[in-house]
Amino acid sequence: MIARALAAVLIFASVAAAPDADVRVDAQRHAAAAGAVGTVTGHAWEERRKPGGVAQPLGGAVVTLVPHSSALTAQLEGIRTRSRDSATAYRASARAIRLAREAYEKALWEAGAADLVRTSVVDTTGGFRVDLPAGPWLLIVTRSVRVGKASPRATKRERETYAPALRLMGFSAVSVWVRELTVSAGRIEEVELTDRNVWFTGIEEERTLDARP
Repeated sequence: MIARALAAVLIFASVAAAPDADVRVDAQRHAAAAGAVGTVTGHAWEERRKPGGVAQPLGGAVVTLVPHSSALTAQLEGIRTRSRDSATAYRASARAIRLAREAYEKALWEAGAADLVRTSVVDTTGGFRVDLPAGPWLLIVTRSVRVGKASPRATKRERETYAPALRLMGFSAVSVWVRELTVSAGRIEEVELTDRNVWFTGIEEERTLDARP
């Protein structure tokens, strides 16, 4: 139990060390000033399950592009690797990946590069398109599907005996795709994302204090 708890602590400790020292945007800044712009296009699909079936677009998935960061890439890889250590670490990992991305986005904002955080959404046909300055980029695509699965309420005796506990209200099934890209001026970089080449799958739980009836 101690080892499992420690694995989860290590995951969140790695997120606390935001990779702000690795914010390097000179290439993108020079490209933007020179009008050197490229395009990232892609499709996100759930592949057909049987012959004659139809692939389903993963509409609503959130597409984020940020200037490439070796520190962030290593941080995400570390979270994914440690997610296999235990069930506790697995449950913590999807949230840790989200927080790591958000911490890097905040670092970009603080460095005056908020305009280099580019976002889009996969449309109903499964496609997306983002124009951005030439240079190295990191693509992070996230899809969350809410699953309502509340755990049982504590009994009256349990509430009177024990301190209030967090009760599971549901969770989101999270899929994450990560790609390192080099965007060139006047060129299109194409990305194909499917449920078979997903980089990480996990859950993000929703918990609340058990309310009294």
